Amino acid sequence: MNEQEIFEKLRELIRTVLGISIDKIQMDSVLVTGLGAESIDLLDLSFLIEDSFGIIIEPNEFEKEVKKVIPSGEYEKNGYLTEDALKELKKALPEVDQNRLVPGFRKAEIPSLLTVSVFVHLIQRKLQAK
Repeated sequence: MNEQEIFEKLRELIRTVLGISIDKIQMDSVLVTGLGAESIDLLDLSFLIEDSFGIIIEPNEFEKEVKKVIPSGEYEKNGYLTEDALKELKKALPEVDQNRLVPGFRKAEIPSLLTVSVFVHLIQRKLQAK
């Protein structure tokens, strides 16, 4: 599947979970702050993605990816991401607002960064890896 095909299918899943107009769902839409998703909605969406695309999305998927490549091995201190973690997260999530990934960024804030594009590219990578 190409990016556009994944996007169209994902839009339908997001519409189903959030009950919003499909026109509001764009590649750069932020799921939490832009479309009103809550953590339970993200979980529901993950399950629908898994069923629809035949892939598995692990809890804390991006955190796990970043932890694998952090030179210092230290991801967070007192709930705040380390400099190394921020640097690697910027690489892992090029679709998000990079200006938010600065010292003082909390691990708990990661869901507030997730755009539709992040999920499209995650799905695309997982489908290619199959």
